Amino acid sequence: MSRLAISEFSTYRWSLEQEIQELSRRGIHEIGIWRTKLTDGDIDSAADALYSADMKVSSLSWAGGFTGSCGMTHDEAVEDGISAIRTAARIGTQCLIVHPGSSKGHTRNHAARLLRLAIDRMLPVAMDFGVSLGIELMCRRQSPAWTIFESIEQPISLVKQYSVNNLGLILDLYHVGHQPHLLQRIRELCPHLALVQVSDRTLCEQGHTHRCHIGDGTIPVQSWYDAIEEAGYQGPYEFELHGPNFRPTRYRKMLDDSISRLQQLHQQSLLNRSLSAS
Repeated sequence: MSRLAISEFSTYRWSLEQEIQELSRRGIHEIGIWRTKLTDGDIDSAADALYSADMKVSSLSWAGGFTGSCGMTHDEAVEDGISAIRTAARIGTQCLIVHPGSSKGHTRNHAARLLRLAIDRMLPVAMDFGVSLGIELMCRRQSPAWTIFESIEQPISLVKQYSVNNLGLILDLYHVGHQPHLLQRIRELCPHLALVQVSDRTLCEQGHTHRCHIGDGTIPVQSWYDAIEEAGYQGPYEFELHGPNFRPTRYRKMLDDSISRLQQLHQQSLLNRSLSAS
């Protein structure tokens, strides 16, 4: 599965060594790295292990909190982001996921200003190291702890205003897959996509949503996959599967199911294209 990547959030109880072993055994050669795991060990050792296993890194999660929402000052968060860029380059990934952080009581304009100041300082470093900053498509109504954006349109507009290759968007279907207007705009968005993250979502009795395997929830994942492929996206599909539906004792089954379901998506997409062409 050359375009299947597995985020370490999906296997957070495993060590990097075990993840590399289990993914390689299944023919999965791309992984999304979580910085918290790297701080527990030596970054150079992790980079060497990934290189020796011919394991690519689809993304590094994450940098941000520029509003002071993560216990750092603005300047500290920016310096941490620059450190994350260097780490991303060291482990061989071109995509550093960026979360602005919550508004933390700031006015809308001031929170936006803090984000822009952070991007302006980090982008030149990212360009020097060949790393892209990927801002995840989220809005405050659904993810108030992670973003300052009032609507999905705001991060799209921000990335377009900078108009540089090293600033892009992270499309996580769990967060935006239920929004048909975005699906209809995928050709417009595709040139700006730094990464596509994949999971479905299901509604529990308490009204909360949880991540689940594609096909087990309410998101039209097949329609998204068809549209993304037709738009020309050539990057990895990073499966991010965590929460009550994915226990550590079921990690191996989760990996096997991920392979099977991405294969099904791809085969159905080929069939759909054939039918539409006939």
